[in-house]
Amino acid sequence: MQNKKSLLQRMLVIYITFFVILAAGLAHSFLPNFSRGYNEGATMGGDIVRNWASGAPRQIFTLGEVSVTSQDTFVIKGLDSLSEVKITPTIQHINLTVDQPADSNVGAMSLAFSAIGGSAWIYLLTMLGSVAFLAIIVLMFIIIHSIRRSIKEERTLDSRNVWYIRTIGFLTIFTELSHALIAWCMATRAAELLAGSNLIVDTTFSISYYTIIMGILVIFTAEVFAIGQNLSEEQKLTI
Repeated sequence: MQNKKSLLQRMLVIYITFFVILAAGLAHSFLPNFSRGYNEGATMGGDIVRNWASGAPRQIFTLGEVSVTSQDTFVIKGLDSLSEVKITPTIQHINLTVDQPADSNVGAMSLAFSAIGGSAWIYLLTMLGSVAFLAIIVLMFIIIHSIRRSIKEERTLDSRNVWYIRTIGFLTIFTELSHALIAWCMATRAAELLAGSNLIVDTTFSISYYTIIMGILVIFTAEVFAIGQNLSEEQKLTI
């Protein structure tokens, strides 16, 4: 019995560490963009409402983290060009704020919901990604609490936790795919707006295979739990 309890304790440490690292990785890539986007969105929303109320509605939206290549360099104020240290800055990513006339019949809510990428469905997909991220965090806390309770009661996890872990895996993959799709749509729109300029927009569809692999590993973990639970139930029936 002592060996079984020791095994469950090691499982607790391993899985808590795994889920904490996964949550930290997602938070590191999500929270900075969320806080910056919230502040920019509040300012943009005020501008949209004021323009619409004045009778001259304008569509204002952002295109963020657009990958570009350029042969030109730009000047950074404050650098001493006569210094022995030569610094040559180049542009790799840009954030665009687009301000263009809108149809006079369009509503304020329609303009607000197109503030990201210039499209309501991109806005919706962004919100769904945010909700999925919050759901992952909540499910992680539920699972960690369940594992602690399982160790105290010296039993395996119930079937609900298997579904929770599976859900985390699928949501992790969904958040990455949605982020990649949004980035590709924004890059495509930016390429249209910047056509003829000295900037070349990278419109390739790229995803983080690291995050996808993490999601697959979480799903694999859920299947391991499911197999262990089935074996435990079969063992009880044979006794």
